[in-house]
Amino acid sequence: MKKLFQTDPLIEMINCRQLRIIGTYKFLEASEKHCSFLYEDFSVLIKAKRVHIDVLKEEEFIIHVEELLNIEMKRQVNPYEKIR
Repeated sequence: MKKLFQTDPLIEMINCRQLRIIGTYKFLEASEKHCSFLYEDFSVLIKAKRVHIDVLKEEEFIIHVEELLNIEMKRQVNPYEKIR
C-alpha cells in the first residue's frame, strides 16, 4: 500500500531556493533576511538575501530564498543525554 502523506521528519531543499520542512517544529523568528526555528532535535538558522515563508502549517512549512547565504543546524542536546 502506498503512503499518501509524509509521516517521517523531512527536510527537502530544491535548487537552493526552496526549503520544505515536514515534522515537529517550533518557529522562533523571521525577518526579510533570515528565519530561525527548532526542528526535531535541531536549532536551524537560514540566512539569505531575501527569505519568504510560503506555507506555515502545523507540521509543515515551505520557505523560498533568494541568494542563499547560510544554513546552520545545531543539535540541541539534553544536559542528561550523552552524544554517541
